[in-house]
Formats: sequence, structure tokens, C-alpha cells
Amino acid sequence: MRTRLLTIMVGVVMLVAASHRADAAAGSQSKTLKPSDGTFTTTRVNTAFGDSIVAGYCGLFCRIDSYGVYYAQGVANGLDAQIDYRGRGQSGEIMSQIATRISNNLTDLRAADYVTLEGCGNDFLNARSSYRSQSNCSDETVLASALDACRTNMVKALDTIAANKKASAKVLVMSLYYPGLADDRSRTCNGTSHFDIFLDYLLEADWTMCNEAWKRGFSCVDGLAAFNAADVDTTLDTDSLVDSTQIRINQATDIDNFATYYDRVQPERVILTDANTKRTGSSTTVDYLQDDNTHPTAAGHQRLAAEHAALGF
Repeated sequence: MRTRLLTIMVGVVMLVAASHRADAAAGSQSKTLKPSDGTFTTTRVNTAFGDSIVAGYCGLFCRIDSYGVYYAQGVANGLDAQIDYRGRGQSGEIMSQIATRISNNLTDLRAADYVTLEGCGNDFLNARSSYRSQSNCSDETVLASALDACRTNMVKALDTIAANKKASAKVLVMSLYYPGLADDRSRTCNGTSHFDIFLDYLLEADWTMCNEAWKRGFSCVDGLAAFNAADVDTTLDTDSLVDSTQIRINQATDIDNFATYYDRVQPERVILTDANTKRTGSSTTVDYLQDDNTHPTAAGHQRLAAEHAALGF
């Protein structure tokens, strides 16, 4: 009798676990969003692609509204529209998987009036983990491979979007922010911090994402400026420029010109700070990262949505 009871209990646990597996991983979601006053005059479709960031991951069996949802709500309010939100992100996916997921969701892509895309984060998180496990930190091959995979598969994803989207659809691509920046600054190898090593790869990845987006007529959201530089002029450097504005990628000067972007940001890397203490005012800081030091808090998602909204509806 005891054995039979144990078998039943195990079966129930497995059934519950299976029913929650998608929630645990934070995957696709569909929502209907209306303007704040509840009334609307038109309907729009918003399709979001990416990894755990757009999926709203916040831990095991936890999901919060992501920047994708907040942005879609902004579209609803701004256009007096009901939004059919189709979140097609999946936690843990690298850029090649995201590109494949886009190809497998062409119906949602073709229906979209607004398309958002983020990715490559897991490619670099995995590479960083591998790099840290080295005994002498001398081989950057894993970081270079992550950059190459990011570039190749981001281009593949953008080509799929360009070939299948509505002519009138607005497409926004978000570049990477830097999670765990302060921790990487504290890690040194052969006299160089991990931050200094990783930053070059991150800057090239971010520029590549934006440049490829611009070349296809898409917009680009600067995740690094949003999360990792103050919205005021700090004393971290000697100029009088607002830090986030100083490093923000700029289509007018940076399209097809990586050197311009790199030479503006890399020498001023001292102003890059951890997203847990994002300076939003002269005496105000906000924590944009959860306790895992990787995924955005609600405030972080709201900031990313605001950056998207700033590029228009």
C-alpha cells in the first residue's frame, strides 16, 4: 500500500512539474492589452522575439511583465489601440535558436505592426562562464566565437524579418547591456580586468546589431546606454557631458563606422557602471537588475520600454 501511494505521489509531482515547465523557463505568451481608459479605436499586433529578457524571466516559476509588454502597452496608450501581444521569447536561447524561432513563427511575424528583437546575451554569458574557468585567462577564442555566432545569427534573424514583415511594420532591435559589470571589474587576469577584456567584444556586438538594423531600415535601442551609464554628468570623467548621452550609439555618425563608435566609448569606459546602481538623477539611483545580477527588475524593464518608445510608435 505504501509503495502504491508513493508511486501515485511521484506521478502527481511529475504531472505538476510538466505543467509548469514552460512557466519555469519563461517562454511564449499571448496577451491582449488595451489603453488605460479601456476604450480603443483600432487594433495592432506586436510580436516580440528574444530570450529570457523579453520573456520576463524572474526565477523558477516566475514571470514578470517584460519590456516587450510595457512597450506594447505604450503603443496601446499612444495610438488608442487594442494590442494583440505575441511574445515569442524563450529563456536560455542563444542567437541561433532565436533566429530559428523567428523562422518558425512567420505567421506572427507577418501579422505584426510592431516587431521587437533582442538576443546574443546567452551567447556571451556562456562564453564569459567558459572564459572564467580558464586557469590563466589567456585564450579569448571562446569570446571571439560568441561574437561571431552573434553576428552571423543576428544577420540571419534580421534577414528573415526583413523578408517577411509587413511593409508598414516598425522593427526595433535592442543591443546588449552589461550585466555583472562591477563583478567583472573586480576580476583580474595577468594585470587586466575581465571588464576590460569583455568590453571590446560587447561594443563590437552592440555596434553590429545596430548597424545591421539600420541597414535594413530598422531602429536600434541602446541597451548599454540605458543600463550602464548615468543620466547625468558624473565626476567619473572630466568633461561636462551627460554620461549616457556621451556613449549612446548614433546612426548619423556610427553607421558603417565601428571605429567612430568604439573610439567614443572605449576610452571613456570609466563612466560605465553597474546596472544595480543606475544613476537616473543627481542624487537618485535605481536597481535595474534582479538578485541574479543578470535579468531586469520591473524598473529595468520599464526603462527598456521607455527607450523603445522614445523611437516612436
